[in-house]
Amino acid sequence: MPAIVLFGIQFTLALVAYALIGWWYVAPRLSRLQREVALMPLLWVHAFRIVGGTILAPGAVDAAVPSEFRTMIGIGDLATAALALIALLALRYRFRGAIALVWLCLAVGLLDTVNAIIQSMRFSVFDHPLGVNWVIVTMYVPALLVSSVLIFIQLRRRDEATG
Repeated sequence: MPAIVLFGIQFTLALVAYALIGWWYVAPRLSRLQREVALMPLLWVHAFRIVGGTILAPGAVDAAVPSEFRTMIGIGDLATAALALIALLALRYRFRGAIALVWLCLAVGLLDTVNAIIQSMRFSVFDHPLGVNWVIVTMYVPALLVSSVLIFIQLRRRDEATG
């Protein structure tokens, strides 16, 4: 089976599973919480994007995977993780710009994810050994996408307390 086909199957099944978990279990519970509180568990998913930085480690992927690709992906994930942690702190300590930081984290994270998908195809990275990064892409990225949708829903929500 071609690697891209296996990737497509694994990614799609994980995305469906996470979407069902999100829709059936997570969203109903978050809807009962104040928006700032509901955003926090969703941001934690993105705080662990530090795992995407694994692609920068020597020997983590085949040497034939272009360094331009590895750097782009690794830095994007690390930047998004840092933004998620900053947004979490801002929410926790009720900083005035907390919601703006969540929007920024969401935007940077989505742009990074879309770019990673496009560049993966451009550089044909699935034709090379990816090591643990295969698991990251097929199991963690779908969780990031579902979490991003749930963050967007929460950001668009109006709390009764805020009008």
